[in-house]
Amino acid sequence: MATDTRIPRQASRHREMRACSRIGSVMVEFLLVMPILLIVLLTVIEFGMFFSNMQQVALACRVGAEVASQSGSLPNTGPVPTNITDAIGQQLGSSGIRYGAVILQHNVNGSTYTLTTPDSLPPSCSPPPTDLPPTPPPATNYGRLSVRITICVPMTELAPNCLAIFGFDLSGRYAKYSTTFRYEG
Repeated sequence: MATDTRIPRQASRHREMRACSRIGSVMVEFLLVMPILLIVLLTVIEFGMFFSNMQQVALACRVGAEVASQSGSLPNTGPVPTNITDAIGQQLGSSGIRYGAVILQHNVNGSTYTLTTPDSLPPSCSPPPTDLPPTPPPATNYGRLSVRITICVPMTELAPNCLAIFGFDLSGRYAKYSTTFRYEG
């Protein structure tokens, strides 16, 4: 009879030890997988917000280009006219985004002129390298008068900098977007 009582005790102890080791292995697996899941989650959040806010920057760029294309006259020198920067700022302000710089290029008065906001331009913020369409010669329809707006926005305005702890830092980087419209003024 002594052997009968020993066998169930040993079997129950063996089940308890197996359950404890299983809980431990589940905990180790969780600790190994959790950082990867956290990185994936933060990446989805950061890039989702970035692409959503870039849609707002694109819309603000189109609004600014539309205002510039309908302006009665555009200056050849100086800063970007305030009616254009106000329209861009109002559109971006509705999303809580502040722009870093606005560049206006136009060929309304003969050759191509480039105007910028009074703030200094970040080094990575420059207008696109492609030229505006050529200015039409008198009495012909070749070419067209055009305006191009380029908006530069700090990337920290567009997305949270939550991946900086993993080496993907957004500070000091700029996103830019350009839109070209025909001048109708």
